[in-house]
Amino acid sequence: MDLGRHRRIRRRLIGAALLAAHLATPAAEAWRFDIEPRGFDEHCLHLGVGEAIRWRFTATGTVDFNIHAHRGNEVIYPVRRHRVSRASGSFRSRAAEDYCLMWTNKDVAAVSLRGSVERLR
Repeated sequence: MDLGRHRRIRRRLIGAALLAAHLATPAAEAWRFDIEPRGFDEHCLHLGVGEAIRWRFTATGTVDFNIHAHRGNEVIYPVRRHRVSRASGSFRSRAAEDYCLMWTNKDVAAVSLRGSVERLR
């Protein structure tokens, strides 16, 4: 096999491998929304036992942020951040549950927020 043909085949194989890796990687879910004064917003998702997410956000003002789940009348908070304008982190579920990422605006002016959540493998 000549060297030029060998290089073309190698480039095609590398390209196919990169495409397969890209398709196997879950895309981050991105959001952009406003939170009214003294209001809140939340985005919920189901996680199985051991599943994990990576989250990040930036806001034009400060917000309280948490990740929570409802267990009957009890609310559990595996993640809490108070009065932040940006934050990021990851979270791994210990139980199969619906979890909500929640932002609360305690100020008198609206806040714009941009963020994303990504499921990790």
